[in-house]
Amino acid sequence: MLMKQAGRHQHGLGLVELMVGITVGLIVAAGASLVAVNQISEHRRLMLETQVQQDLRTAADLLQQEMRRAGFRGQADLGVWAPAKAVGSGPSTAIANLYAPLTVTTDKDTGNVVVSYLYARQDPVTFIYSPTGTPSGNEQFGFMWDKQTEVLYLKLGLGANGQPNWQPITDPDNLRIKNFSVNLSDQFVNLGEFCDQPCDPTTTTASDSCPRQNVREVSFQIVGQAKHDANVVRTLTGTERIRTEAIIGACPP
Repeated sequence: MLMKQAGRHQHGLGLVELMVGITVGLIVAAGASLVAVNQISEHRRLMLETQVQQDLRTAADLLQQEMRRAGFRGQADLGVWAPAKAVGSGPSTAIANLYAPLTVTTDKDTGNVVVSYLYARQDPVTFIYSPTGTPSGNEQFGFMWDKQTEVLYLKLGLGANGQPNWQPITDPDNLRIKNFSVNLSDQFVNLGEFCDQPCDPTTTTASDSCPRQNVREVSFQIVGQAKHDANVVRTLTGTERIRTEAIIGACPP
């Protein structure tokens, strides 16, 4: 006896179920895409912040390194009194340190900030410093912030034409220096008590001749901005004491 086999009915997805599934898939894909975009943006921002911070730190380290050299004369014996070396010769007197001056100026027209200083360098042939203590063209150094180009420059002496040899130390393709401020503070120490005839520089009559030691300190602030993201801004500050202190005035006769 033949039995009739029951038919198998297959039910597919209806239109409603298909649309719901597509919608849920799109929501999940959109959420995943949003997370990926946020992660990429955050990674990019962190990379820019790191690059800006490293570039600012490199410039600040170079500035502090240069400030520690400012005023170095090489021939320290030139600043010391020495007795007569032979019969008939007179004692040698101390010579003022011509490398001591350090200035900070701001151009009124352009707004550029320039720091100028000097320090002695050895002769490449004789390997000695200037025997007279007089600075040469290749011993003039400085920093400059060009406000228009937003770049920090380092002066490496004077060129063959007598013009400053400015070299950029920040890359404008990655970093814009939005502000560069330098403050030079002075403190004076009375040296008059060490003179044969002690004097006091605070008095009006002896203030011009009484010796004083000028203790100088340079503080600076650099504000940098990433070129590719104006929201990435970092500020770096530093302070450096000038090791070579200037002597002002002289003992009264």
